[in-house]
Amino acid sequence: MPDKKMVIVTGGSRGIGAATCEKLLFQGYGVISLSRTEPPSTDILHLPCDLTDTDGRRAVFENLCKRDDVFGLVNNAGIATPNLIAEFDHQLYAGVMDMNTTSVAELSAAIIPSLIKNKQGRVVNISSELILGFATRTAYSASKAAVASFARTWALELGKYNICCNAIAPGPVETELFVKNNPPGSAIRQQKLDKIPLGRFGRAEDVAGMVAFLMSDEASFITGQTLYVCGGSSLGSVPV
Repeated sequence: MPDKKMVIVTGGSRGIGAATCEKLLFQGYGVISLSRTEPPSTDILHLPCDLTDTDGRRAVFENLCKRDDVFGLVNNAGIATPNLIAEFDHQLYAGVMDMNTTSVAELSAAIIPSLIKNKQGRVVNISSELILGFATRTAYSASKAAVASFARTWALELGKYNICCNAIAPGPVETELFVKNNPPGSAIRQQKLDKIPLGRFGRAEDVAGMVAFLMSDEASFITGQTLYVCGGSSLGSVPV
């Protein structure tokens, strides 16, 4: 395996994904972004990939499985389409589950054989605090609960190969999309802020920092965990 450890990040062109790519670059990793648009840094290898295109993404995954220099995988990309259960829309539900869950399993299945061969590696699935429940998020919450469960299952399967698998469950993170849906001065924004003990929304860099830690040697004895990066907003909901 080459000296520089390569990490694949899905959705690495904006938000949490972009911050994660930048953080990993700073830490000395080589970074590959799977995204529809180019990431902000030219030091990041961009592989164009639309994860909603089933055939297209599988072709990209097939090429990635030929690499022997991959150390880490960050399954970050996802979509959230609100839908009340009383107004269930099968097409919306299927699209969210395919993007947020099935594509994660497919990409991980393509990359993991290389990690097994190298007898080392890290898989980090970006889940969500909303796995604890949130109105209008039947598909999204279920899909993010699934990727947290993936991490537990894969940790059991892959520990003997020195591969650590974990999930991160962010709380409200002030990305461009979050600001659009929760504009400054709005009641919904204040309502969400009031539930955060630390008194602020998360930054993409907060999540990126946890990803970088889980990729590090210091995290080599952490596996199968879901780590809440939420400013304390999950307190009172997560069982001890």
